[in-house]
Amino acid sequence: MDEKELKKLEDSLKALGETIDAKLKEQAKEYKAASDEVKAAFKAEMEPELKKYSDLSEKIAKMQGQLDSIDTKFQRVDLAGGAKVESFKDAVKAELEKFAGKEGLRNELRSKRRSGEIMLKTVEDMTQANSFESTAVVRADKVPGIVFDPDRRERVRDLIAQGTTTSNAVTYVQEYAYDDSTDVTTEGAEYKQSAFDLKLISATVRKITAYILLSEEMLDDVEGLTSYISSRLPSKLKVKEDYQLLYGSGSGINLSGITTNATAYVDNLADDDISRVDVLVDAARQCRDDEYQATAMLIHPTDATLIKLTKDDNGNYIHPWIFMPSGQITLDGIPVVVTTAITAGQFLVGDFKLGAQVFDRKQASLEMSYENEDNFIKGMVTVRIAERLTLCVYRPKAFIYGTFSAALAQGTA
Repeated sequence: MDEKELKKLEDSLKALGETIDAKLKEQAKEYKAASDEVKAAFKAEMEPELKKYSDLSEKIAKMQGQLDSIDTKFQRVDLAGGAKVESFKDAVKAELEKFAGKEGLRNELRSKRRSGEIMLKTVEDMTQANSFESTAVVRADKVPGIVFDPDRRERVRDLIAQGTTTSNAVTYVQEYAYDDSTDVTTEGAEYKQSAFDLKLISATVRKITAYILLSEEMLDDVEGLTSYISSRLPSKLKVKEDYQLLYGSGSGINLSGITTNATAYVDNLADDDISRVDVLVDAARQCRDDEYQATAMLIHPTDATLIKLTKDDNGNYIHPWIFMPSGQITLDGIPVVVTTAITAGQFLVGDFKLGAQVFDRKQASLEMSYENEDNFIKGMVTVRIAERLTLCVYRPKAFIYGTFSAALAQGTA
């Protein structure tokens, strides 16, 4: 290629480069103009929202300053000897998330009812109105869960046979009288006649129930409340069950309890110096006279204490278990059940395995629901518990029932 052609090529490339540079500069100007338009539009759209956010931030900062001032004053107040008022919400914070799950308890209630195996019926609705909120600068350590008094350990149903039924009543045939003329007979003479009197007994299934009302805020905000209710309500239901199994009158909608059917204690001691131990052992004798073997003796803690503290004329304890480690007390080989289920001053001795049986139609079930009256519009949740059961006292003579005051009076007569 000669110099002329080379010069021509260089000029062509230079012209091409200038053209490209001019187009790039023109596009850059267009992009900058478009960017300015977008920024202006965005600013015009967001500037009012940013101003609202700025105003809200100033209000929040002002409110926080006021709260800090109040908390500082609270720290100077000596409540109950220096104890700080602890939030009810904080005191039970440990458990509710486990029950509610990620979606929250309210979603659980709306989607399904939760059941399990009672606070007795209350006339008040449980809300956070009496809860104490604290925003203390230095928070106290929190003990998880809710603290409450212990429940009764001994249950009457644990002493007797248990069964289930699918009906609304359990019937059985009971021998209530027997005329026994059995005797030796001369050859060719008429046989001796004995007569059995039988009757059909029907034990109707009864229902024990209770409910309470809670606000949905309590369930959402007070952690541990759900597991607390699931534990406490059934225990209170069992207290009422104990009463019906022991003392149900059999009238109306009551069960026919063991003491209602039991045989009255009859003194056989005729001694001028007897004690509660004598009475209990003699009651077991009365049970044995009717061919039953007592499996338990029920007494109240008050009477158990009187027995343990009994002294002789020299002030020595008669019963050595007062100095022994706590454990099962027995009299004449029969376990002594100390329970508040039986009234102080009374005793019940008997063959609980042969004498009676409890039948469950529906075991205790705890349910929560919005579906009650105007719960939904008030934001309340009804928690209810119920069980259906009946009691068959097959053999009244298997149980000996009485009071220590009457028995001691008979013994010293």
